[in-house]
Amino acid sequence: MTPRTERSERPLSPQLARRRELRRHKRRELAVQTWRIVICLLLGSGLGWLLLRHGWTMDSVDRILISGDSGLSAKQVAQSGQLSFPQPLFAMSPTELERQLLRDLPVQSASVERRLHPARIEVHLLRQTPIARATRQQAGSRERGMVDADGRWIPLSAKSTMPMPLSAITVHGWRISQRPAIAKLLQARDRFQGKLQTITVHPDGGISLGTSNTGRIDLGQDRGRLNEQIDAIVQLRQSLPPHLLKPNQGYLDLTNPDRPELQLPVISVPPATATTL
Repeated sequence: MTPRTERSERPLSPQLARRRELRRHKRRELAVQTWRIVICLLLGSGLGWLLLRHGWTMDSVDRILISGDSGLSAKQVAQSGQLSFPQPLFAMSPTELERQLLRDLPVQSASVERRLHPARIEVHLLRQTPIARATRQQAGSRERGMVDADGRWIPLSAKSTMPMPLSAITVHGWRISQRPAIAKLLQARDRFQGKLQTITVHPDGGISLGTSNTGRIDLGQDRGRLNEQIDAIVQLRQSLPPHLLKPNQGYLDLTNPDRPELQLPVISVPPATATTL
């Protein structure tokens, strides 16, 4: 028998046996504690998910609280946000609801916040102030609406109390691509020394104005010179003889504001009547 075999068959000392038994016991305790933690985490996560998903639930449209001066109702907000009740509070995204309200309702700002006790959402809305009436082409038909001071479209389909526009101007052929130009013209309406009546956006992108004492003013398609064109309208109104600026007597071409042209109507002379001698 070799010395190694003799050592392996030698009985363990009580101290060594005790240390090994303690290590086995610690490993078992560690495994038990690990499983306990895993089970607690799984149970906690599941209960937390159930609580977040179903514990805080809005049971009716009355859980939508509206503030601000929009004149809109909680029902309209729910319809715009496509909210159905009962509605889990954390299944609704405040950011997405804000985007939907700004897109579908006549408001210039919207903020949405969640509240837990009790489960509800608080919606703050500011209405758009209409400046002018407007029309636009939609799906082959003409739609009526309004525009605000920033040239943004305000639909009339929204079932809310909409104030009358602040001016008698009508914007014909509104397009989102021409919104900045429309806004600038609306904001400059008091500078024209005459009543601005219409802003017309033509299919080719050109814009013309209609005024009560000057008639039609063509601005063309170059939006980069719009400020110069507005200044030219003011200056020409002050310098041209009044009889040249009468409505229905031609039109003012400001496509190039450096060289404005007054286009007068051609007066046809009737042919002389032949006299039979």
